[in-house]
Amino acid sequence: MRAPPLLFDHQGAVEAALAGLFDARSDLPLYRMMRYQLGWLGQDGAPKTGPVPDRLYGAVCMEAAGRDAPHARIAAAAAELLYQSALVHEEMQTADGPSGEHPAVWWLWGPAQAINVGDGLHALARLALLDAEQEMSATQTLQAVSLLDASALRYYEGHYLDLTYQERLDVTEAQYVAMASAKRGALFGAAAALGALAAGYPSETVQALQAFGEALGLAAQMRDDVNDLWPSTPAAHPRALNKSKLLPIVHAFERAPLPQKRALGEAYFKRVLTPADLDAVRAILEETGSRAYAEEKAQRTAQEALAALDGVGLPPKRVKRWQEVAAALTGEG
Repeated sequence: MRAPPLLFDHQGAVEAALAGLFDARSDLPLYRMMRYQLGWLGQDGAPKTGPVPDRLYGAVCMEAAGRDAPHARIAAAAAELLYQSALVHEEMQTADGPSGEHPAVWWLWGPAQAINVGDGLHALARLALLDAEQEMSATQTLQAVSLLDASALRYYEGHYLDLTYQERLDVTEAQYVAMASAKRGALFGAAAALGALAAGYPSETVQALQAFGEALGLAAQMRDDVNDLWPSTPAAHPRALNKSKLLPIVHAFERAPLPQKRALGEAYFKRVLTPADLDAVRAILEETGSRAYAEEKAQRTAQEALAALDGVGLPPKRVKRWQEVAAALTGEG
């Protein structure tokens, strides 16, 4: 998922904070693998040139903080590292192999080292927050670390469900929402709440921004599900091929007429899905209106996310910026 253009303003600050966390690290190959995951090094260990990778979660954190302060930058780096940690593990668990110029860590160095990289990135995120005590109060620091770890645990609960649902055909929309809220929602919610916490906002505002982030993450996941099935450019490893229960698929299995359900089941009862199977699946989803349903559901969920910001006293200008972010993440912009 690309960061909305409006959030590009924060890219430099997040990147600088991430780089600072690695300045004092040794040249142990473990840290080179982490730098590779962050997009700073190529497979050969040489520095990469070109645009800085998107730092969506760090940018969301900075936007929630509302200002570019040292403690907000540190919180943003922690939010980004939490996402990268989860991504390393998820790519390994879903057997996501070579993809363009940046194959997954596990593909290059093996699952055992990928576990070390993912766990190490999470540890660095926690240390970043703990080392920021000179910028935040002890209470803020404790709350930030607790929030980070609680969100990580919730993410892995959601990913457990995601993996479990791959071989099931009876996943309901309510179960999908719970799973996606725990996965993408937890990461977005953590990013927004960490930013609000670092900025010293009242607990009510922190909670409102976390609820907003969780709902926005859910809406973004719904839109990503549609994009995975109908990509604008060919995807190297569409999630649909591993039988992930994307929202249009869940909708069709739950609500489509029996003939379409049977046709969809014929594809999903296969041991392995092929690109040709996906063509047939897409045709069924178009016929049942499941694509249109998922697109509309993503936009409605984004509006519900924005409603979480009502009454917390955010300036209208900042609310408008969040509206633009929500529109970009759900395909309206």
